[in-house]
Amino acid sequence: MKKWDWREDLYTYRKGRSAPPVKKDFQDYIDLYFAEGDNKYLDWFLYCYEPLLNEKAKDIVQEFAMQGHFADLKQAIVFGMMKALRKYDITRGVPFLVFKEFYVKNEVEEYVRTARTGYSMQSAHEFRLARKAMAIYSENGYRSDLASILKIAAAIGKSEKDTREILQSAIDNTKYVDFYRKYADEDGEESREDVTCDYSTEPCGEFIHLWRQKALFGAYEKLDYRECEMIADHLGFCSNCYSVFELAEDEDGNKAKVFRKEKVFIDLAADHTLASPDTAFRICNGGYEKMLIELAVDDYIGILELRLKEKTEESVTYEYCVCHNNDWGEICYSFGEDDYDVIRYVYADKKGGFYFAAAGGWIMSQARRRQFPRYNVIVTEKF
Repeated sequence: MKKWDWREDLYTYRKGRSAPPVKKDFQDYIDLYFAEGDNKYLDWFLYCYEPLLNEKAKDIVQEFAMQGHFADLKQAIVFGMMKALRKYDITRGVPFLVFKEFYVKNEVEEYVRTARTGYSMQSAHEFRLARKAMAIYSENGYRSDLASILKIAAAIGKSEKDTREILQSAIDNTKYVDFYRKYADEDGEESREDVTCDYSTEPCGEFIHLWRQKALFGAYEKLDYRECEMIADHLGFCSNCYSVFELAEDEDGNKAKVFRKEKVFIDLAADHTLASPDTAFRICNGGYEKMLIELAVDDYIGILELRLKEKTEESVTYEYCVCHNNDWGEICYSFGEDDYDVIRYVYADKKGGFYFAAAGGWIMSQARRRQFPRYNVIVTEKF
């Protein structure tokens, strides 16, 4: 019996086939497919795209530590591309390689959700909730006290009981991640990465940390006085020196450094003589949005702005803008549908961006909750 060779998975669409005519752009194959309706152009596309397809599949294997799933993940990517092809409108001017990403991401997440060693999530929605919950859980120092759980529950819109169950299932999944991640490249060279190593004190990393800190506080200092004070009180740091500590007395009456307490919105409203906690929330949230826009204008991050254009009983329409450049696209979502319709793309999408999918995904998530804020800012690129 012939021994299986993993290298064969690298040539799923190339092995035994002659090379097709070379085009300058992958989009040319897609244009020919729509013009003539001949599947051979899809075969040509996959033949030429396969090296990049392999790289994408390897990256996913690395991200989720799913050694042995390379071929299946590769097929999940292709399946997502075929789904995207059915929805693709060539007249809109958006490259197919950009348009497909939303569908590819969904298919990959669906495969990871159902095939992952350990605990399998029951739905794609639950899978995304678990990832969001784990992100907040990590940012909160992996604490599982009542206050931390309630914070996560508020963020994902679940009860305390459901949040604990989602967290536990996600934690169970992480227990199956290997200490070492291994993969092999096309030349057969094996790489090995220790996922437990701490590189946080690496000089380049420290420099980037200081660079981020300077940019963040630079944006903070441009807010008005009330916004600065309320955000500092809400997050628990000094508005002058940015310290998270303050002097207090311990049980013996001695001076000691303690962490500043974060203030909830009802306390902020009382301290700053505001009409209600909602007012405190709007002021703080408005300050955060100003900071995000300031960071985007200075090219530190990428942001997506969304503003409500129209809402009816059947649908909701939002406009979206990239990095505060005043170029607004438009997306309409009909309630109950599986997908949204892009009425007008922004220029950044036509040049290879992927912003319409982020905007459409956010609109669909809001529709499930039946909450439609008039304005929102989403960070698309973290720095």
